[in-house]
Amino acid sequence: MNILIGLMLFPLLDRFARREGKIDERLIKKTQTLDSAGKLSAIIFSKEEQGSICKECLKEMGVNIVHEFPFINAYAVEVPASMLGEVARIEAIEYISDDIETSSLLDIATQGVGARTANKMGYTGKGIGIAVLDTGIYPHPDLIRPKNRIVAFKDFINQREGPYDDNGHGTFVAGVAAGNGYSSGGRYAGVAPEANVIGVKVMTKNGEGNASKIVAGMQWVLDHRNDYNIRIACLSLGSQLLGSLNKDPLVVASNALWDQGIFVVAAAGNAGPKQGTITTPGVCPSIVTVGAVDDKRTVDPRDDVVADFSSRGPVRGGLAKPDVVAPGVGVISLNTDPDYSNGPKLYSLEKVYATMSGTSVAAPVVAGMAALILEKNPSYKPDDIKRLLLKHTRKLDANIYAQGKGLVDMQRILNEI
Repeated sequence: MNILIGLMLFPLLDRFARREGKIDERLIKKTQTLDSAGKLSAIIFSKEEQGSICKECLKEMGVNIVHEFPFINAYAVEVPASMLGEVARIEAIEYISDDIETSSLLDIATQGVGARTANKMGYTGKGIGIAVLDTGIYPHPDLIRPKNRIVAFKDFINQREGPYDDNGHGTFVAGVAAGNGYSSGGRYAGVAPEANVIGVKVMTKNGEGNASKIVAGMQWVLDHRNDYNIRIACLSLGSQLLGSLNKDPLVVASNALWDQGIFVVAAAGNAGPKQGTITTPGVCPSIVTVGAVDDKRTVDPRDDVVADFSSRGPVRGGLAKPDVVAPGVGVISLNTDPDYSNGPKLYSLEKVYATMSGTSVAAPVVAGMAALILEKNPSYKPDDIKRLLLKHTRKLDANIYAQGKGLVDMQRILNEI
């Protein structure tokens, strides 16, 4: 079958998909540009308690199963474009989603949200595991000295064993949440400077990725949460939501982690100031979605404003997002040195740290705060942490779709817990 024949069959597939509602519109459109040899990356959700039947049917049809996601009853697959309609007719399949493409979206910052006050009171996130699903984590001195706090690393991109970051974004994010300021005498320490970091590389060296890799990383986090006391998952990444919330793989997976007791924090996105620009998984109702504040490089929050680039709500159904905002402009955190492959070295301060802006910088601020809360109250569930974060905020001069409940305030949280 050539592309022309494929185009002739497309209307038939389209009518079936629309009637049954089982195929993502994005996948249907992709069939227009592929011939019979072309393959589609997709995520297939099975009906409840029919996962094994679905798996066997896929195998019998010769569909390549790349990853299995038992925590959301789904499979990441590669399927020939010509077979998409046939696969959709499997009774055990609930929905076939596109494997959507995603992208990566402290001194002053940590003081502005009250983290330094918490640190001085003895709350540093010690023993709490923060999983950073991103471009990887580089063994920066602020994470491995005087003690190595990168307690685990899993690579879904290149299958390498030791921690590394060929982009730098994940390392920066990890530093905002849990850097200890070793290279700066504590000046550029993150929010939870004694928390453990679990690096899960799900993004490429170009800061790009796919839903299947990210969900695979989330499955790994759930499977190993007891091994490394993983209580928090930080997702400083996102993609435009095109389908419904209950059929989006990143939303379904984020909600599943939350229900299993893992606090999930996600970046709102950097497509503001237009409304309705929150990215997935930040659109997930249950998790905490974080927008970015410009703190004007001052500790006093009275001059803070929501960053112009910070994505705004509402999300589908009129839900107000983001939930809260945190510093996300001109934040200083860990740099990734490309010459670090031979082990730790001494660098100038200029090379050890970097400056970055974005909601992907704001999200790990809240991840670090969650670690401080869990250190004091290990029995807290994700909903308990979210309640505290939303209750204790500083209102800014912005509407709810820009600031959510406002600027997070760790000092006020400490007064309650």
